[in-house]
Amino acid sequence: MRELFRGQLDDLVERLGELAAVAAEGLDLATRALFDTDLDAAQAALDLDARIAELDTDCAERAVRILALQGPVAADLRLVFSAVRITGDLTRMGELSLHIARVVRRRHPESLVYDLLRDDLRRMAELAAQIVAILRDAFTDFDLETIKGTHAIETELDAVHSRLLTLLESPEWDGDIRTAVDTALLARFYGRFGDQAVDVADRLIFFVTGQRPAA
Repeated sequence: MRELFRGQLDDLVERLGELAAVAAEGLDLATRALFDTDLDAAQAALDLDARIAELDTDCAERAVRILALQGPVAADLRLVFSAVRITGDLTRMGELSLHIARVVRRRHPESLVYDLLRDDLRRMAELAAQIVAILRDAFTDFDLETIKGTHAIETELDAVHSRLLTLLESPEWDGDIRTAVDTALLARFYGRFGDQAVDVADRLIFFVTGQRPAA
């Protein structure tokens, strides 16, 4: 029975790794769409919607089957419930990448990246990509110190986000209101993506070690 539980849990973790990979792919495509004004890349990101939903459902159903059929004890419940929460966070990350792609598609062929904000917006995209790359690798090669390092990346991401919003409100901003609103939305999506990714990192640490990361 214990062997069966471990096998089913390993399968669930493998699927979580797939979901993390899809979230990373979606972010990459959406970012390419944004900075290259690439409608095909935006559509490719949006085409991942069904895959994200499929993996979300599959992970949830696997967790329910484990709970229903294996009668896990308290220590096992920690693993299963952590996996359920990780599923939700990874799914939201995938959805946030789709939000970026939708904004790009809606404004195409107009570019949303103004010179004043280009560096900060690109830095936010790079930092979000760094965090999700760590998560993607963590499901096959868990490295505690690397995963803990996501907090420092998120701190920089938050700082760049704040700076970008300050620029949008400064006299230097000479764009129109509609573009300012859409740019603020894009920055928010990248910021939320990073927040969710760090939540996954913390849950993954708890999943593996049974200890909550220090605040």
